[in-house]
Amino acid sequence: MEKNKPVMLTGLMDNHWKACTDWVNPNGKPNLQFFSTHFGSSKVQVADCDTRDFTDQKREDMLVSDFVRLCFKYEGSAVQCSNQIGVSNGDSASVPYLKDWHFVKEYPDYVPYITPMFFCDDWLNLYLDNFRMNTYSDRDQQNKEICCSDYRFVYMGVKGSWTPLHADVFRAAPKALQIDEDGEKIR
Repeated sequence: MEKNKPVMLTGLMDNHWKACTDWVNPNGKPNLQFFSTHFGSSKVQVADCDTRDFTDQKREDMLVSDFVRLCFKYEGSAVQCSNQIGVSNGDSASVPYLKDWHFVKEYPDYVPYITPMFFCDDWLNLYLDNFRMNTYSDRDQQNKEICCSDYRFVYMGVKGSWTPLHADVFRAAPKALQIDEDGEKIR
């Protein structure tokens, strides 16, 4: 790590993490129904992987419960996004991908994971956790959008979902891992 070369760290996740138990079915597949049941009223941005919007994908605000319904609808259809320029096989259903959900900020009492010690030196989020990005009072905040002053996101999508090549916020080196529905690391 000191030479800024890739390393593989093992044994960082354990079954005590809620994300490893609540977010995954016993068969190892994502437990989308858990998100719908417990966090369904959250408003999130969902990208349509088949529709470009300038250099990104077209996005739409929707409830998590609506996103989960869209995923189940998609999984029940014959649609498969055939490549990363957004060309589908011609069916009309879109490929949904939930992006940039400020889950940790929105649900501070639900702790999905414990940050491994190798990644605890997170100055950006430490600063933003103590600095309000807007002027809403706590009482007014309940009726406004969640204060988005953090960079800990949840992303999820169905098989075939993707995001265009991009640079992350602030050009930082993100600590992110994406796992596909078969449990394989995809980046």
